[in-house]
Amino acid sequence: MDHSTPDATGVQSIDLARESDFDLGSLRIRPARCEVGSNGVTETVQRRVMQVLVALVQARGSVVSQEVLINLCWRGLSVSDDAIVRCISKLRKLAAAYPDAPYAIETIPGVGYRLTSSNLGTDDEAAAGWRDRRFRVRAVGVAAAVVALLFAGSAIWIARAPSADEQQVRVLVQPFQTLSQNQDSRSMAQRISNEVVDQLGDSQIDAVMGEGEAGASTTSPSPGLIVTGIVHGDAPTTSVNVRIEDGATHGALWAMEFERDSKEASDLPLEIAARIADEANMVIFARATKPSLTDNSSLSALLQVTDMIRDPPNGAWAQMIDRAQGLVARHPDFAFGHDVLAVAYAEAAQAIDLPDRAKAMSDAAVREGNLTLKLDPEDAGAYVVLSDLQPAYDYRAREAILLRGLKVAKHPKEPLGGLYSTEGRLLDNVGRLREALTLKLVAHAADEWGAPKTAQLARAYANMGDLAAARTWLQKGVQLWPNHSGVRRVRQYVAGFYEQPADALAVFDSLDAQPSSDESNAIWRTYVEARRAHSATAIAAAIEQIRAAADQGKIAREIAIMMIAGLGEPQQAIDEANAALDHQELQTWFLFTPVTRNIRRDPGFVRLARRTGLIGYWRATGKLPDFCTDPASRSDCTAQLRALIKARA
Repeated sequence: MDHSTPDATGVQSIDLARESDFDLGSLRIRPARCEVGSNGVTETVQRRVMQVLVALVQARGSVVSQEVLINLCWRGLSVSDDAIVRCISKLRKLAAAYPDAPYAIETIPGVGYRLTSSNLGTDDEAAAGWRDRRFRVRAVGVAAAVVALLFAGSAIWIARAPSADEQQVRVLVQPFQTLSQNQDSRSMAQRISNEVVDQLGDSQIDAVMGEGEAGASTTSPSPGLIVTGIVHGDAPTTSVNVRIEDGATHGALWAMEFERDSKEASDLPLEIAARIADEANMVIFARATKPSLTDNSSLSALLQVTDMIRDPPNGAWAQMIDRAQGLVARHPDFAFGHDVLAVAYAEAAQAIDLPDRAKAMSDAAVREGNLTLKLDPEDAGAYVVLSDLQPAYDYRAREAILLRGLKVAKHPKEPLGGLYSTEGRLLDNVGRLREALTLKLVAHAADEWGAPKTAQLARAYANMGDLAAARTWLQKGVQLWPNHSGVRRVRQYVAGFYEQPADALAVFDSLDAQPSSDESNAIWRTYVEARRAHSATAIAAAIEQIRAAADQGKIAREIAIMMIAGLGEPQQAIDEANAALDHQELQTWFLFTPVTRNIRRDPGFVRLARRTGLIGYWRATGKLPDFCTDPASRSDCTAQLRALIKARA
């Protein structure tokens, strides 16, 4: 029985997307979703851990050697024994968490591992039955994901498949050094190195482990990139300095310090590995494109700008423009350089209050976006910039640009994911949440290391009523990017609007403990406590504080309107929205959440929908919002609204 598929190098590896669900003891295993369920409770496991579990189950009671596990689960990459031991340990802990252990894993010294279970037969008939189950139709949720990937078509395949040039890039991961002599620091250093090799391998990069703490490895061919790091494990914090070097010159391309409270550092290797994989993929793209970006100073500038695009610090647009302008000046034919400069100008246009200067920045962004497409029509990011610069409520014009991009854009993978994500956000803004989720799944498939795309999926599932899925995606986001501003905002959003008050306040406590905490947490606390109090006095006081926080820029105006609606005051929420529209633009996605259902049922919703261009869009396209088509929510779609949509323009 063979459920593995050959990769580009011919190594047989387990493809979880092709593995069908199966039972193991009392557990229901869903490999394609990396989920383990029992009695209605679902738990997510890491992809590599799931691969090891599938490999052991496929052996049906036979011993699986470490070499076979490396081939099946690590594509034959050079990994230490510790990487396998960690996966086995996690699987044993998983089994131990259930009263009647659903399976057991036996270590055969010097040979490998053997999994046994009460319902894991070894006869040919049982094996054939397990094989047949691979081809059964999956549940609706998995089918939706498959449809999403089919919708993406060749663009996603191109984004994920390495080019011939990219396949030749080898990343040497040196064992991380430690400045502390305690065992925890040494263990952390080893885990980080192993995790980096794992995650780079997942990105189709030929990653190998170095043979010592310094100097070059004897591994051939020579590495294109070298990853080094130093772990400082002294209490109360654990910090790790990471560096990516050019393999030929040892010149620094990128460096960063990661820091966590030592009590919460267990996921630090995942965070570091995800970030390194993200940076390495960008370097490989820049070196492989034509014309390529080869000098280290330009590569370093590119990484600095793309880092700021991933998670823009307040007021960073000036730095973004400066670095991107320098990059374009040195490499005027490098199309993606003009792309990131267009993004920098667009950020400035949004941040600058002076209309004339904002208009100049917007015009510059359009110029650079068009120049990008002139140099390379397949550059995905330029379509996003040009769409975002269209009038806010001209959804059809925005969508026309995005759909054109979706037909032809192929790279880089980060902006390509952003292109699908942007179309998903547009569909959110016109109330088509089901289709939006499909696009966001595609976006994540194209760019799995994009923290915003993971956060957006969590919010999308929460808004569609699937809180379990929202929690799962948030858990992943916190593991990989605990300090990312987008992940933090979505944690507040899901907790504040969808969790029970006590659970929400616990989340806010954990966010306050982060070094990057901000003033918005206090407003979320005020909202949740007022919701819990059920007091007219508390609600009135909270609404005043919420309005003041929005005026001061501590929370988005859209969030403030949702909070007012969530406190049971739809008329005040509508008044707040209309007042805001008198002097600013609003993103309209907030109108289509469970929290704002009372707004949609209010007669004042029609005026909001007209002012924000929604009725014109629905009328012109015939694409109705979900709440007007779903049987469970069609009562929200008033007769007045339906009449306006059907009326002739």
